[in-house]
Amino acid sequence: MKNHFFNLALSFFISITLLFSFAGYSQTANKKTETEKCFIVSDIHFDPLYGAHKDTALRRKLQKASLDEWKKSFESSSAQMTINASLLYQDANYGVVKSALDNMKAKLAHPAFIIIAGDFIWHGAQPADSVLKIKSIRFIAKMFKERFPGVTIIPAMGNNDTYGADYALQDARFLHDFADAWSPNLPKTSADELKAQGYYTCTTGDLKVMVYNSALLNAGTNYPQAPTMLNWLQTNLADAKTKNVWLLTHIPPGTNVYNNSSFWNPGYTQTYINTVVKYAPKVKLGIASHTHFNDFRVFYNAASEPVAYMRIVPSICSNHGNNPSFDIAELNAGTGKVIKETNYYLNLVTIPKDKTTAPLEWSDTLDLPSIFKMDKISAVDFSKFMDEVKAHKTWQLIDDYRKFYTVGTNIDSSIRISRSNYLKYLKADSLKGK
Repeated sequence: MKNHFFNLALSFFISITLLFSFAGYSQTANKKTETEKCFIVSDIHFDPLYGAHKDTALRRKLQKASLDEWKKSFESSSAQMTINASLLYQDANYGVVKSALDNMKAKLAHPAFIIIAGDFIWHGAQPADSVLKIKSIRFIAKMFKERFPGVTIIPAMGNNDTYGADYALQDARFLHDFADAWSPNLPKTSADELKAQGYYTCTTGDLKVMVYNSALLNAGTNYPQAPTMLNWLQTNLADAKTKNVWLLTHIPPGTNVYNNSSFWNPGYTQTYINTVVKYAPKVKLGIASHTHFNDFRVFYNAASEPVAYMRIVPSICSNHGNNPSFDIAELNAGTGKVIKETNYYLNLVTIPKDKTTAPLEWSDTLDLPSIFKMDKISAVDFSKFMDEVKAHKTWQLIDDYRKFYTVGTNIDSSIRISRSNYLKYLKADSLKGK
């Protein structure tokens, strides 16, 4: 009888153990196949004085006004509300920023998180504009938080985002004010890290986003904090328990094809490339912006094998002649790998004259991996695409590359990608470790 009850108890114990083991396996399996969507946006460059830079009375008014009064002022301004082809080669007015955010909300009301790759402040802002600078950032942050309450927002700082001159290193006051502007959507631990050193980490689900400050790495600079930050990056990658890491910054590494110069100090560039190559199994995505165009970088190891990639995302501002756009990325929540990307853009030259102040749908799209006819989004597939283009099998591939790069505009000049200079752009997209 004792053996009978013992056998029953043992059977029950084994059944319960198997049940919980199966449930745990099922949850893990589901997590690995679950997808989630996020926004990636960049280079907003909002100009609170759009069309009125000589209006000193407006400048004084905005310096003193509340953010709610800012909104009323912009919505009563024709210059701030009009959206048409005149925005090409201009910073963003209130109308296009509002339109972008309204379309983001309509297309994905509940993103898993939001990435912003820097440059909130308008071009040409001066150190004397500090009050308008931080109020502009707070105003943009308010617009995001009103539409996406409670959503984690992970911002990087761009070269224009400083109380100093363009490309100047952010001081302690700016770091504090910038972090506070995004609270509470930026987690407190991340905000505290940002305030202390100007770079930080942010964890969302199984994904760890490491946000580093490329102002420290910019060509021609020699900031003593730069080696410290690169060591921080290496240490965090080495210590990361999660194997799902995204690296976020504003200025990308590599060559600036406009003038064939290096974006970063060359030594820092190579250190960074070597770091990404070393920890490539953990680095599922790199993100940068700054150029205002669609682009990518592929990182190769010493054996010339593609092991990681970076996406350079286009901008909401259309200052470089690009169409304004935002990106929705679909990722595997368990692996951190991006499955699909969709650029939604507003084709400015097609807006009817009687619709320039009406609500507009950002309906034009550019999709990865389909536009490049890749099997999936990966370093290997980007590398294969470059090989196909270099082989010059068809002009269609080059034209697809150009359309992707310029976000649907027909720009073709000596400083933009074209049929005659595309190889220069592809060369800049290859970064090799040593």
